[in-house]
Formats: sequence, C-alpha cells, structure tokens
Amino acid sequence: MDSMEAFNSSLINESSGLEVNFLGFSLPEIYVDVGIAICIILASIILAKLLYIFVERYMKRLAKRTKSDIDDKILEIVHKPIYYIIILLGLQLAISHVLISLNFEHLVSPVTGLVKAIAIALVVWILTKVSDILLYNFGDKIVSKTKSEIDKEALPFISNVVKILLYAVGVMIILDQLGIDISPLTVGAGVAGFAIGFAAQDTLSNIIAGFFILIDKPFKVGDRIQVGEHLGDIVEITLRTTRIKTLENNYVIIPNSELITREVINYKLPKANIRVFLNIGVAYGSDPEKVKEIVMETMKKCEYILDKPEPKVFFVEFGESSLNFKLVFWVGSYTEKLKALDFLHTTLYKRFAEEGIEIPFPCRTVYLREEK
Repeated sequence: MDSMEAFNSSLINESSGLEVNFLGFSLPEIYVDVGIAICIILASIILAKLLYIFVERYMKRLAKRTKSDIDDKILEIVHKPIYYIIILLGLQLAISHVLISLNFEHLVSPVTGLVKAIAIALVVWILTKVSDILLYNFGDKIVSKTKSEIDKEALPFISNVVKILLYAVGVMIILDQLGIDISPLTVGAGVAGFAIGFAAQDTLSNIIAGFFILIDKPFKVGDRIQVGEHLGDIVEITLRTTRIKTLENNYVIIPNSELITREVINYKLPKANIRVFLNIGVAYGSDPEKVKEIVMETMKKCEYILDKPEPKVFFVEFGESSLNFKLVFWVGSYTEKLKALDFLHTTLYKRFAEEGIEIPFPCRTVYLREEK
C-alpha cells in the first residue's frame, strides 16, 4: 500500500468507514465532504464575482448620475474588499465543514477566528477610507460656507484620530477572535488614556480652542489683530497656536486657549476700512471757521482719506491753553492709517504757519505774592 492509499485509509477509518452512494458509485464520506467544501468555495467565488460585476456595471453607473461624487468614491473603495470578504467567508465555511467531518472540531474555532480576523482587518480598512471621504466631504461643505481653513488644519487631525480609534477597536476585536484575553489591554488603555489626557490637558484645551477659531473664524491669516500688548498681522493659525508678526517684525506665538479667553481686536472686521480720530489745538485768538476750512481742504487732498463717509472736523472744547478740534475721517485699511496721519500732521503744520495760526505750547501763569 503506497502513502496515498495509507492516507485515504486513515481518512476512511477516522470517518468511521462510512460510505455514500453518489451517482451509482460508492464513495468514502470524506471525499463527499471535501467535494462539498470545494463547492462552497466555488459558490463563494461565483457570488463574489457576480457582486463585483453588479457593482461595476450597474451601481457605479447609477452613482455617476448623482450630483455628489461621494457615492462613486465609496463604491471604488468597498467593492474589491467585499469581493475578498465573501471568498474568505466561503473558505471559512468550507474548512469548518471538512474539519468537523474529520472530527477535528477543536481546530474549527482557531481557523474561524483567523479567517474572521482577516475579514475584520479588511472591514477596518474600508471604514478608515470611507471615514476619510465622509469627513473631507463634510469639511468641504463647512469651508464653502465659512471660508475657514479647517480643511488644512482640523481635518487631517480629526482624520488621524478617527483612524487611530478604528485601528485600536479593530485590533481589540481581532485579538478577541483569536482567543486572546483583551481585558488587561482594555484596562491598560483606559488608564493610559486618563494619564495622557491629564498630562496633555493644556494641549487638548488649545486644540479645542483651535477648532472653535477655525470654525467660528473671528480672524484669519492676513488680519491685523491686537491681543493685549501685542499688535501684528496673523501669519499662521494651527490647532494649537496662532502666530502673529508684529510691526517690529517679530513673531509672537499665542496659545489658542488664550485667544478665546482674552479680548482680541481685529482691525479688519467687520470691514477693512476704519475710522480715525485726530485731535489738534490752536492758540486762543485763532478764527475757528478758518481753522475748519484749512483742515477740511487738507483732508480732501489726502489720497488715503476716503470721500465717503465724508471727513469732518468739530470744534470740541476750550482747552487750558488752546482751542481744541477733533478730526474724524475714514481710511481704506489699517495699513493706511499712519500714512494719513503723517500727511495731515505735516501739511497742517505748514498751512497753519502760512496762515499765521499758532500751535501753542502748554503754559502756566504763576503769580508770586510777596509776604510782608
């Protein structure tokens, strides 16, 4: 008896020597069971192929007719993994059937667990890809409405967090299917998560604040803001910090949690143009109407001062040593404020000198009384 015959004999003996009549032929039961297993595998391959063809020919064609491309992207991701998952399930059923027929029931659970682990890994991979599609589609809608930079900063961060969570859950489920006790891992993960959260509470608060800034958008890159004593233009907004470039050409990095708890002046909102006030004083004895006329002429000549709203000048008070006037005008942006003030100061100084209008120094009159 050769080795093949010995193997067949052992299989027959292990299957209690049972035989099955098939198409007039008497076959050992093991052969029938192997044939059934092969049929299960072939059926799963055929089913997977039919589903693959159905998705390729009909579902994708139907998805192209919709306005959104999100269904096209999801179908592109899921149809191949589902093809392999169906074949894996068929393979699991086939192997389990053969093992049970050979009285190897103790191997069914490990083999089934291994096949399920592979299928779960494929499902987790599908979920990570689909979550990316849904997340970025949702982010694009927010960006289109708010014109924020959430797509550059927040979405990649959220995507990575979701992927880590899905991978962690997937690993836990896979280990459980392989018969590994995950209770210590669950407890350890909870303790580690609490410790990390406690240690990184400042970082988390900054990240949460960064989400509010990117979504609510109280300011954006390019705006000029003032936070406390810091005045400058925003050059970068991240989830943790906001960086501004001061007028002295220095960078100031401010944590986002501080920005949402402090008063922030945005010089570019609600509009870029801003109103400017300027106080000037002339000596007593000057003609107020003449002063107003000179000031109005000067403001209208300034290229940085807007015609609308119209600039105005008011005689506001009798000062201790001067007649005080307040100039009110608008400039196109905060960058033109200093240019307008420079023009007004220079030009008015010259015009007042030409017209004989004195700009007085602060003075005090002191009377000395001689005691007798």
